[in-house]
Amino acid sequence: MPEQNPNPVYRPGASAAAEQPRILLTATLRWPIAARLAMAFSELGCRVEALCPRGHPVTHTRAATRVHFHDALRPLRALRAALLETMPDLVIPCDDEAAVQLHRLHAGCIATEPADRALSALIERSLGNPGACALATTRGPLLALAAELGIRVPHTTAAATAQALDAWLSRHALPAVIKIDGSWGGRGVAITHSRDEAHDAFARLSSRPALRHALARALLDRDLAPLRSSLRHDAPPVTLQDHVSGHPANRAVACWHGKVLAGTSVEALCTQQATGPATVVRVIDNAEMDEAVRRLVERLGLTGLWGVDFVIEAATGAAFLIEVNPRATPITHLALGPGRDLPAALLSALGGLSAHAPREPIDRSVIALFPGEWQRDLASEHLQRAHHDIPWTEPALVRDGLLRPWAERGWVARSWARVRARPRSAAPAPPCASEQTQTDCSHYNPMAPHVRKGMK
Repeated sequence: MPEQNPNPVYRPGASAAAEQPRILLTATLRWPIAARLAMAFSELGCRVEALCPRGHPVTHTRAATRVHFHDALRPLRALRAALLETMPDLVIPCDDEAAVQLHRLHAGCIATEPADRALSALIERSLGNPGACALATTRGPLLALAAELGIRVPHTTAAATAQALDAWLSRHALPAVIKIDGSWGGRGVAITHSRDEAHDAFARLSSRPALRHALARALLDRDLAPLRSSLRHDAPPVTLQDHVSGHPANRAVACWHGKVLAGTSVEALCTQQATGPATVVRVIDNAEMDEAVRRLVERLGLTGLWGVDFVIEAATGAAFLIEVNPRATPITHLALGPGRDLPAALLSALGGLSAHAPREPIDRSVIALFPGEWQRDLASEHLQRAHHDIPWTEPALVRDGLLRPWAERGWVARSWARVRARPRSAAPAPPCASEQTQTDCSHYNPMAPHVRKGMK
């Protein structure tokens, strides 16, 4: 029997069991995962609402029955209002900042206020341990905890000065990985192959973001986090990490009160950039990854959708844990059958899936993620041979995915490109693990035959 929700949401005049489960998806960035999860939860019989920026992909779906708009200047106020107005059964963050904002809101709740008590219970029901969201953004302490649990991790240490970097480099072989806390999506990570590269990367990452670049991010991505960092006087913490030569991999899980309910493990075949998100994945079974995530989930008391990044060492096949994502990752919406359908497993634990038919599982192990692989390489063989995860039932979402990424749209993006004097086509697509050559993807063609056929 599925475990029932121990903290049901009270709705005057209605029985929680008699209603559709209510899901609120929260996002601060325009990543497509919120749209895909809205479709998945809607298909499973949920009422889905979203808190997101204007123009977010989820606004192009019919799956989200209501949209609340994110306020970049007063994010916690907007989040609080959306939670109180919706009072969902679960709130699911779809990017790192959205998860951290839930933690901050929880930390600011006043125990004597009825509304705050309701919000606190909702956030705890949705995340398990809200403090784990903040821990996940700290590279060093998180990996130290993983090492205590007997999980394989690369050697990692904090470095506050260039002298500390020199001392570390004298004891460790190159290449080296330099990271800062509070970054995501592959940003804030540099793989360096020489001492000069390491010092350049350390100086760049350990400094406050340049005001010019922070303003550009604010205008292009509508992301104020770099601007806030630029205006603060404190530099972000930096960690140094041994480089593991191998293939990036990820395990996404649905968990409930410290127990893994379902999980999907993949290795990345193609990525947007060297340290960026995957665009093509292969579903795998990896016992070491499974056990590592199980231990972390149990120790941290996690609930909801989480993702854990690994590198599978090429020489040995060992799985090194390198990062934890306190939110839904790009593979969490995929229907891969019993034990691998994460939204269905979460609803089952919530007690809201008893009479609903399962989703039809994907029958191929290699999956090209939309729109990532389309944007990476129009000529990619995976768009034809793999399962191309295009959301055909949401034509408006497909059309939005065929456009340039949000940061490259409009007059602001064109002006910034001229300032940088570096056209997009100058940056070739990163290598794919199964391809030897790449084709420039700077010109999208929304009427490509394999897409036009599917939209009829």
